[in-house]
Amino acid sequence: MPLKNLLKAACLFMLLFATHVSYSQNKVITGKVTDARDGSGVTGVSVSAKGTRVAVQTTTDGAFSISIPSSATTLVFSSVGFGTQEMSVQGKISVDVALAVTNTTLGEVVVTGYGSVRRKDLTGAVATIGAKDFVKGPIAS
Repeated sequence: MPLKNLLKAACLFMLLFATHVSYSQNKVITGKVTDARDGSGVTGVSVSAKGTRVAVQTTTDGAFSISIPSSATTLVFSSVGFGTQEMSVQGKISVDVALAVTNTTLGEVVVTGYGSVRRKDLTGAVATIGAKDFVKGPIAS
């Protein structure tokens, strides 16, 4: 009789261990990130699993492959010049995303060699460069 109980306990332990291992596995999601305007691949887009530290970047043609925990259900796509987009990956192994361009402009920016400060707190020589300074045409050397 004790051997029968020991066998039942061992089977229960193996069943619990098998379910734990199956829930802790990662899943691989692949896809492509394109520009919503012309459908071309977007390079350097950050693809991350929401709520985790897992992230990758897209290749030169916009393709990506990311291994995420099975508990992760959403991917976040972000890139400079494009809007951030979230996509559900529940039950999916492939995701294609089209990112929309955002037209935002920067205000005044102060760049220093060792840090950043507010313009009103500066002392010394300060130069302001605007958009008109960059549109002077080609420079012949």
